[in-house]
Amino acid sequence: MFEKFITELSAKLTIDNLNQLKESDPKKYDETLKLFIVAAEVGTKMLKESPKFRKVFAEIHAEFLKYPESKEVIETALNANKKINS
Repeated sequence: MFEKFITELSAKLTIDNLNQLKESDPKKYDETLKLFIVAAEVGTKMLKESPKFRKVFAEIHAEFLKYPESKEVIETALNANKKINS
């Protein structure tokens, strides 16, 4: 069941696919949105319950932070931290 869920989610992940879906079929877009919400909830639950998942999640993020594409994320996080702590 989880494998099917991940397969369906990954099939719907492309930006072009989502934009096309939003414009052509609002009902399917809403269903996809619900799927993303469930995926986020599952991910959050896994973070809370699984040290192994947290480790892999951290490794993925640590690797991402090494690349120039992460610059905006890092800057946003730093600005948010400054705002929170001021």
